[in-house]
Amino acid sequence: MSAAKQHHQQPTAKDAVLGGQITPPLGGVVLGGIAGVKQRFHSPAIASRIASLREALNHGEAGLNLVLQGLQDHSLSVQRTALLLLWRRSEPHVRQALADYSQYHLFDIVDTLQGHASAIVSLALSANGRILYSAGADFSIKVWDLGTDRNPHKLIGSIRGHNHRITSIALSANGRLLASGSRDKTIKLWDARSGKELLTLTGHIGYVNSVAITPDGKTLVTGSQDTTIKLWDIKTGTKIRTLRGHTSLVDSVALSPDGKAIASCSWDTTIRVWDLVSGKQRWEFIGHSARVLSFAISPDGRTLVSGSLDTRIKVWDLQTGKAIRTLEGHWGWVKSLIVSRDGKTLISASYKEIRVWNLETGEPIQVLTGHINLINAIALSHDGQTLVSGGEDSNIHIWRVP
Repeated sequence: MSAAKQHHQQPTAKDAVLGGQITPPLGGVVLGGIAGVKQRFHSPAIASRIASLREALNHGEAGLNLVLQGLQDHSLSVQRTALLLLWRRSEPHVRQALADYSQYHLFDIVDTLQGHASAIVSLALSANGRILYSAGADFSIKVWDLGTDRNPHKLIGSIRGHNHRITSIALSANGRLLASGSRDKTIKLWDARSGKELLTLTGHIGYVNSVAITPDGKTLVTGSQDTTIKLWDIKTGTKIRTLRGHTSLVDSVALSPDGKAIASCSWDTTIRVWDLVSGKQRWEFIGHSARVLSFAISPDGRTLVSGSLDTRIKVWDLQTGKAIRTLEGHWGWVKSLIVSRDGKTLISASYKEIRVWNLETGEPIQVLTGHINLINAIALSHDGQTLVSGGEDSNIHIWRVP
C-alpha cells in the first residue's frame, strides 16, 4: 500500500471511527454502541477510559454498570470521573456503591511541610484540620497553619523546652492544651495557642514514651520506659496514681472515647486495658509475636486495634476480650494507627506506606505511598478529609481529596 493511500485512510477530524485503543480525534464521533464504549474502557490510555465513561450513560443499564466499574479503576482520574457521573444518580444500587466507596481511594499528597532538622516522631491535629503540631527528634514542636486550597500552609510557631528528643504529643479536645513527653523523663503542658509552658511534671524514672489527655481535659495519662503508666491531675500537676503490670517498657497509651478506659501496649508483647477511675486491669491481650508499638480504640469504645514489630495488626473485642481478626499486608513495623470517627475505617502507618482498611471486614482499601522511610506518626481531622503523616525522612505530608 502506498504512503499516500495509507495517509488517505487515516481518520480526519470530522470522520466517525469505531472505538479502538486510541482517543478519538478532536471533534470526531465514536460509533459502535456499547461494544465500542466497552472496548475503549479497557484501553491502556487513561484519556480513552475517561471518554468511554462519559459516553457510557447514553447506553442504559449496561453503560451504568460500566461507570460503576470505573470506581475500581487503578487511575485516580478515572475514579473521579466515575464519581462525578454517579453522584446525583438515585438508583438504590448506585447509592449503595457510593456509600461503599471509600474517599481514601482519592487521597493524594497536596502539600509537604519541611522545617524539622530530623525525624518526625509525633503529630497532633486540631479538630477542624487547620492547625497541626509536629514533634521532632530535634527537641522542638512546630506549629503549622495548614491553610486552604487557595492559601498555602505556613509555619506559625515553634515550641522549645525539652532538653532531649520529644517522643509524643497530645492535644486536648478543646484545642487549648498541648502535652508533650520526652526522653528527658519529663512531661510538659503548654498553652496550645501561645506556646507558653504551663507545667512540667516529673516522676517517671525512664523515658516518657507516650502521652494522652482525657476527653474532659482533666486527666493526663503517660506511659514510660520504666514499665509504668501514670495518671496526673492536669489542673494541679499532681500525680493521681501509678499503674503497674507490664514487664517491659510501655510504648504507647490510648484512651477510650468516653475516657473511662486506658489501653497500654508494651515491648513485653502484651496489651493491657485499665479502668481509669479504679486503676484496675480489665483485660490482658496476648497475640502478637513481637513488641507492640501502637494502637487505637474505635469511637464506640468496643474495638481495640494494635500494631506490632511483627508487621501485623490485630483487632480485639473490648467487650469479650477476644481477638476478632489479624490484618496482614505491611512489611515493616506498624508505628501508628487511627480509626475514623465513624468507626468504619482503619489507617495504619509503617515503612514507606500508609494502608487504609475497612475495619468492619478487614478488607484492604488503599495503599498510600510518598515517604521514603519509616512513617512514625499519622493524624486525621474529624471530618476525615485531611490526613497528615510524618516520619524518619523529616517530611510531613498532607493528604486530601484534590
